[in-house]
Amino acid sequence: MERRKNGPGKEDPESAANASKSSPNPGQTAESSSPETSEDHADPEVMTPEQEARRESEERIKGLLEAYQQTLDTVEELPAVVWVPWDRKGPGRYFKVPYLRLFLIDFVAYHIDRSLNTLNRRFLATAALSGDPDANWSTREAVKLYLQSLPRPPYTILIFLALLAALVIALPLQGFGNVFYVLDLVGAILRFNVGYVGRALEGNELGPTIRSLIVLLVGLIGVGALLTSPFGLKRILFNLHPWTRERFDSTAARSHGSRVEGLYALEESIFSEAGIQPPKEGKWDLVFQAFLLLLMLVIGLCLAVLTLFYAMSWDLRLNVETGAPTDVHFTLPNVHWGYFALFTGLVFAAAVLLLKRLVAAWKKRGRNAVG
Repeated sequence: MERRKNGPGKEDPESAANASKSSPNPGQTAESSSPETSEDHADPEVMTPEQEARRESEERIKGLLEAYQQTLDTVEELPAVVWVPWDRKGPGRYFKVPYLRLFLIDFVAYHIDRSLNTLNRRFLATAALSGDPDANWSTREAVKLYLQSLPRPPYTILIFLALLAALVIALPLQGFGNVFYVLDLVGAILRFNVGYVGRALEGNELGPTIRSLIVLLVGLIGVGALLTSPFGLKRILFNLHPWTRERFDSTAARSHGSRVEGLYALEESIFSEAGIQPPKEGKWDLVFQAFLLLLMLVIGLCLAVLTLFYAMSWDLRLNVETGAPTDVHFTLPNVHWGYFALFTGLVFAAAVLLLKRLVAAWKKRGRNAVG
């Protein structure tokens, strides 16, 4: 009877109330099923160890990219010639060594390009072996974008300027010795032309050969100094990262031959975390110093021979072929043999000190993966 009173189009109040209590709110159902809402209610500090490791790796790579960019910005702020104190204390602090900024940005960009390409290849290999193409995707994308921002080193211009510098040095000395004569001699040695080599080392041909060799050595020293100067300045900037003007003015140029700090240490830690070794940096500054050491030893041996001649009171005659119409007599200064011995000792002492520094620097860099 009560149902008839309510009518066919009306609901029972009790059943409607029960239905409202038993059935959830449609809005609440949609809201609870939304993934965004569930993520908002989740604790953001709760992360799995894999997520934490991934975030730390991304932050370290980002820090490396920021360090590279700071170094590139620093290069733009440097003057054309940078003067660095030779030592921190003693008389060396008053003596400053000049470094050229010419092509410095190209040396830095080349270093960064090699390092990041090696690191990116490791990330690609990790993604391929893990079976997840999106592994380390954000890190790989950041490295890829930064590589695209780097300037391309002008290798052609660099080689052209090196040859031009060699000609500028050799042409004024052409009257003393023709460097192309030595190049012909080297070509004869490569062709195993014993007859040409024999003629160049005998009689009247020996003098021009020696003079041409001296001109060639002077040219090599000049070109080598121009190329190693920005390379040495790059090492100073990398070791002093994070760079400040105060640290730059108080550093010692002589200490950077064996130092592997700053940006080098940051690179080494990141590459070690990735499980690979960073690409080796060429020891061009040490090679140039080794060349100077060899030249110093040759000069020391020549002085030692002169010392022996004077000490034994032997006669020494030098026939110098100058091409002049009249004869030229060259006489060595008549001094006591002790002076030659003193200069010989100084040259050999300097060579020993340079050799000691070279060996220490070579071992120091060999124990560390730099570049």
